Amino acid sequence: MFMLGIRSGFLPRSSASAVGFRCFNVKSTPRLGFPCAYSDEETRKILNTLNEEDVEQLYKYNISKYRLKKIEGWRKKFGSFMSLDQVLELDGFGITVLRKFYDSIVQNPKDAEAVAQKAIKKDVKFTTPIFSVNVIPKIQSCVSLYVGLDYVTWAKFKVSKDEPTVLTGWNSFQINDRKLHVSELIRNVTQINQLIPEADVYVVENPAVAQTVAMGSATQTNINVQKSQLIAMIMLMLSNRVPESAEIVPNVYFVKQYTSARLFGIFVGNERVSADGVVRSLMERQIGPNEESVEHVQSKLVIPSGLKVVYEENDSAEREFLGQSMLLGLSFLRLCVFKCEDSLKIFRR
Repeated sequence: MFMLGIRSGFLPRSSASAVGFRCFNVKSTPRLGFPCAYSDEETRKILNTLNEEDVEQLYKYNISKYRLKKIEGWRKKFGSFMSLDQVLELDGFGITVLRKFYDSIVQNPKDAEAVAQKAIKKDVKFTTPIFSVNVIPKIQSCVSLYVGLDYVTWAKFKVSKDEPTVLTGWNSFQINDRKLHVSELIRNVTQINQLIPEADVYVVENPAVAQTVAMGSATQTNINVQKSQLIAMIMLMLSNRVPESAEIVPNVYFVKQYTSARLFGIFVGNERVSADGVVRSLMERQIGPNEESVEHVQSKLVIPSGLKVVYEENDSAEREFLGQSMLLGLSFLRLCVFKCEDSLKIFRR
């Protein structure tokens, strides 16, 4: 028989010893709803781990980077956690998540480390089709496209061994109508195809699912359908090009949605926010605003002064689309081509 959600102090001593349950040193245990309690020793171990270990050390336990940031923020603002269930006050922590986290702390450290190493080795799939490692040495150029409501933008990159990546081109094509007939779409796509430069590989973000999610969202559904049609037509034309390196097949890849936003920290809640701050950091420092350094020199980005002028001369909307296309290409290169560990670890939790 288990006693759930009751501290030993609430029972007569004789009753507690008769039941034989392990005491749970928490102020408001009923909120946790664990099927069994932690001993005093285990509770102290969990609290000491929560309060004393560096955030980087907590990665070895069963917890995501997002939730670790919540713990880090709490510690900076309020100091130590006083009880196990206090963590439930943080956004993103539920009973099941907290149990798994605490259980991984209570386990033998070697076991926890083995779990962490297994997670580190997890191979995250970023593209469709899957990007083959055999292609990596052959990549010398890449064009990334971003399809928005009013613009199709693209960026071209030059890749060299042991040197920073160079942005060699930036351009856009304005879409004048969000309700184009298929014949108009074909005409626009034909013009876009003539403008997009040649490259070894072409990447685009996987389009949003074109479906109605709520009453009155028919307009958004139509926009998603048109974007999907545009992407499909453009990538079909690009896939029929003879690649600069004939050995790179396929030469067209669809990157998982929001990958670049997550990598560069511009994915807030369920929305992508402006890329302008990241773009300006890359212009000035060759790395993102939240990065002190990067593991591989190829992960740095050199933006020539002429292309900086192109960026500044456009209006804010077009700058945003140009920035998103550039971040998509740089994300693809870092994650799939350079295999930058600093970037990959963001997606392994």
